[in-house]
Amino acid sequence: MFSLFKRYFKLSKSPHVSISIEEQLENLGRVGITLKGNIEIRDILTFKIKYYEERPYIHLLMRMGSEIDSDGEFISDGYPTNDAWCFDRECIEDHGDYVQRLERIAVMLEPELSVTDIKDYVDIQEGKVWIAFKANGTSYRYSLSVQDDWLSLEIFIIFSELLAESGSSKRFFYADTGNEILVVLMEQNQFHQLNKLINIFVPSTQA
Repeated sequence: MFSLFKRYFKLSKSPHVSISIEEQLENLGRVGITLKGNIEIRDILTFKIKYYEERPYIHLLMRMGSEIDSDGEFISDGYPTNDAWCFDRECIEDHGDYVQRLERIAVMLEPELSVTDIKDYVDIQEGKVWIAFKANGTSYRYSLSVQDDWLSLEIFIIFSELLAESGSSKRFFYADTGNEILVVLMEQNQFHQLNKLINIFVPSTQA
C-alpha cells in the first residue's frame, strides 16, 4: 500500500493533473464525501490552495479528515466531515486509547449504526488488547492483534461487517499514506468512482 501511495504522490506532483479545489470538492461530493454544512474549505486549509490543487484529492482528503483546533463554534467536534478520518496510527499505548478512537468511529457511523458503552483493555507488554461495545443494543467484544503502539486495522473490518449485518450498504475503506491512516466511510457501490479519482484505497472487508 505504501508503494501505491508513493506512485500516486509522484504523479500528483505533475502540473497536468492540477485540479481546482472546487472541482475536487464537487467530485468527492458525488461519492458521498462532503463537508459539514457550516464549513468553508478555505477556512480549514493549512497551505496555499496551489498545494492542494497540484496534488489533487489526497491532501484535501487528509485535511478534511483531520481533527482541527477550534473554539467550539467553528467546528463543534473538531472534524470538518464525518465521511473521512485521517490520524496517526501510532496512537495505542494504554487503557482508554481504543475508547477514544472508537468514539470517533461511533460518530462517523451514525445513523447507520448506534455504537455505545465503549470499553477497552490495553496492555502492550502483555500483548493483550480487547474492545467491547454495544451496536444497535447488542453487546460485542473482540480481541485485537498487538503491534507495539499501532492501532489495529481490524477495527474497520469489525465495523464494516457489523454494517453489513445491519443491512447498511456503507463500508470503511482505508489507505496507508506512510505517516498516517486515511479512512473513508462510503457506499460500496461508489467505491469504484472514488478509485477513479484517487486509486489508493482498499476495502476493509469483502462483506
